[in-house]
Amino acid sequence: MSKFKKAVLDTSLFRRSYIICLFCGNISFVLIPAYAVLAVLFLWGVFLLIYNEVKRHTILKTRYGAWLLAFVITSLVTVTVHMASSALYNIINYGMVIHLAMCFFIFYSIHTEKHLNFRRELYSICRFIVYATTVLGIIGLAFLMAEISFEVFSLKFIVFENRFDGMFINPNQLGFINVVSIFCCHMLIKKDFITISGRQRVSRIWIGSCVAVNAISLLLCDSNGAMVLMIGYAIFFLIYKMFGSERKLNPMQIVKKSAACLLAGVVIVTALFFVRNITQSGFVEMMRAAEPIEIADEGINELIAQDEAIVTFEHENSNLDSGRFYLWRQAAMMFTKNPILGIGKGNIYEYGKRLFDDGIKFSSGYGILAPILTDFHNGYITILICSGVIGFIFFCIFGLRFAKHIVVYVFRDDSLKESVLPCMFAFLLSYAIYSFIEVGLLFNINFMVLFFWLIMGYTSCFLVRYEPDHPLSHFKVFGRSFRRTLL
Repeated sequence: MSKFKKAVLDTSLFRRSYIICLFCGNISFVLIPAYAVLAVLFLWGVFLLIYNEVKRHTILKTRYGAWLLAFVITSLVTVTVHMASSALYNIINYGMVIHLAMCFFIFYSIHTEKHLNFRRELYSICRFIVYATTVLGIIGLAFLMAEISFEVFSLKFIVFENRFDGMFINPNQLGFINVVSIFCCHMLIKKDFITISGRQRVSRIWIGSCVAVNAISLLLCDSNGAMVLMIGYAIFFLIYKMFGSERKLNPMQIVKKSAACLLAGVVIVTALFFVRNITQSGFVEMMRAAEPIEIADEGINELIAQDEAIVTFEHENSNLDSGRFYLWRQAAMMFTKNPILGIGKGNIYEYGKRLFDDGIKFSSGYGILAPILTDFHNGYITILICSGVIGFIFFCIFGLRFAKHIVVYVFRDDSLKESVLPCMFAFLLSYAIYSFIEVGLLFNINFMVLFFWLIMGYTSCFLVRYEPDHPLSHFKVFGRSFRRTLL
């Protein structure tokens, strides 16, 4: 087999290329080239979907794959039912169905690739993220202190709507990537991860620099969603540390440990928001001190104008929900029109214009990309609107099946202290909460969604370890044998 053919058939190479390309799609100066490359990679992914199913029967080997396949089929039926909307939206809808299949049967189904050292693949992605975010973070903070800003395709960088976004497309994306970087650093200090991956340990200087730079950026971007993700990660990992090493607990021990976790959670939340306020105020003062004011003819008026021009790193929208409650009420009205099968992602924008005078909230500035980017800022609501009750039920069954087994194994095996599984477990649970207030889970082709399914895939590799196939683990339908793990 030639090197080119081997590379084309390498699903691991595709995942690494795809996730890195999506990461680059969030960076100011490579945004457009990254998405041009992504279009080519998407076609590569379509080929691998077909090839892997024909040659390796990926769907039948995927843990709980029957529910994922049912979800994809339901979504395809939804798209077909709404074909009359327009040609453009139909292209988006069918493309989104392919995206769903890629999430499920290329990213999540990593455990079906028997000879893959998934830790080595994860290591290469983590190392890239650590190096890239550290360098980009330092550049962004340096530009902030020097008060250098610029605009690319109407996107404002370094400061966007009074919030720090550095070299990334918006503060919320920056915040998410900051948390992901800290999460990657946490995994890269795990001994088992480094040993089994067969790679050298990343320098402590890089790890420390990455954590410091991304922590500061997270505090300055003022993303409440990213703070929820970070807080959730810390709390769920703490819960693992409190309960994961204990084989048996009596009721009194459970009460004491639960109370300790609750108290620690309150401390973590209070401390992080306090530190965020202090950090933002500190940077404001440093920026004021870096630009001396000469009070001459205009006197106090010049001082007032200078104060108004300085960024304060706070939301311009003072509402706690940032308009989400209104958006979710629109979603509720839209749901009543097509509750069973939903309407498909590409139709949210068009149907919103038909139902509401001003269309879907937050969608007006998207232009030609509006059908792709319009979202309800809640992953679960978006799935319910796009795939209806039937699709939502299939997705929930899969999620609950997966969560049940992973939770059981995380707390059953006390040899996981130096493993990456507890880290991934904490991240996935935190992301599940984060998805209640941010774009996530499925119906978006972006770094956020694909990184989630990538971590789901690496986590699923532990299911193979704990649920090995054996002769009694099959069932028959019309005389054909299927693995019970399919359900």
